[in-house]
Amino acid sequence: MKIHPDCRPCLLKQMETTAKAAGADEETLQKVLEGITVELNRSWNNDLSPPAVSTPLYQFASQMCGVEDPFLAMKVRYTREALKLLPKLEKLVQKSSDPFDTAVRISIAGNIIDFGTGEHGGGFDMEETLVQFLEKPFFQNGVDEMREKVSKARTILYIGDNAGETVFDRPLLGLLGPDRVVYAAKERAIINDATVSDAALAGIHLHARLISTGAGTPGTILEECSALFRDHFERADLVIAKGQGNFETLTELTPDGRIFMLFTVKCPVAADYLGAAMRDMVVMKW
Repeated sequence: MKIHPDCRPCLLKQMETTAKAAGADEETLQKVLEGITVELNRSWNNDLSPPAVSTPLYQFASQMCGVEDPFLAMKVRYTREALKLLPKLEKLVQKSSDPFDTAVRISIAGNIIDFGTGEHGGGFDMEETLVQFLEKPFFQNGVDEMREKVSKARTILYIGDNAGETVFDRPLLGLLGPDRVVYAAKERAIINDATVSDAALAGIHLHARLISTGAGTPGTILEECSALFRDHFERADLVIAKGQGNFETLTELTPDGRIFMLFTVKCPVAADYLGAAMRDMVVMKW
């Protein structure tokens, strides 16, 4: 998905959120926003995806504030809160008449934990979102196609998204089986995306081999990723990619039918692209 002019105010809002998370005082905040505006005007490219444009902006904001991982405390907080819910999540899957569908829904429900939207207002109601998403219809429902691919896949690459959300991935990972699943998390901090250490805190290593993408970008920009990750990506029979950032970046690739994107629609630009509404649930084959 290409960046859109409507992304500009959203990007500026995200940078403000990042600077505040880094503890910036008012003077530093104003310098960050002024610098970001100049950088955004300089680097804007209509041929790039939103994550490709936003990555250097996040890096600029972090450097200006002198904080490498502005959202670290919140990532730890939401991971620990999600871990408290894990027994309930696992029980929901165990008791379900369709465990796979339920596990996919739980995974997508976790996608609500996202500080990149700037809309969190200081918190997320994970339990309320879970209740809604267990019954909510899908906007795009590729669950049965994904189920069929899972049944045949020898190797599965699971690309994670946000810290805390990773815990909501665990029931689905438990159904996939650890011997064939590689789970990729970020090499470096970017927004509240899960790094390898964040994913380990969530217990992902109990269900899959945990690797780094080799990059610190929202979504997955293959040219920024390590040779190891690209090798796993190319060889995987099935790729499961979480979050809107992965949707925005992976739709830049030629579809080959191996990729399934699991996310909620979080911005008007993505909604228009898909013909969807905000907060719609998507399981999209690519």
